[in-house]
Amino acid sequence: MVDPRELPDFNEPQLAMAIEALPSETVDALPYGAIRIGDDGKVEYYSAAERRLSGSGNHDRLGLDFFSRIAPCMDNPDFRGRVERARVSGMLDLEFSHVGDFEDRDRELTVRIQSASTGGYWIFMRRD
Repeated sequence: MVDPRELPDFNEPQLAMAIEALPSETVDALPYGAIRIGDDGKVEYYSAAERRLSGSGNHDRLGLDFFSRIAPCMDNPDFRGRVERARVSGMLDLEFSHVGDFEDRDRELTVRIQSASTGGYWIFMRRD
């Protein structure tokens, strides 16, 4: 069992770095979702917490293109466009609101996106 006091807070300034230092079992226990996307746009990690909190279930995720195969609702200028513009400029460190979830299309999410240490980026989603 993971002690909740030892989990990185969603507002941790270096959240991606903190997550990368944890074993996957701990990341799976977070109170928010964590997804790692590679430079090629394919999912490298999809936390059990994200599956549970989003209601997306246990479908295969690894190796799939995130925007075309998993979250086409986020393949728009407000979400993907923002990510791509930030990637071109260098390090990613974004936080914004997004409306829409797998089970509840009207649900508001707080999204944080930060660069991964070895390329690609992390998407963290908190459901309030």
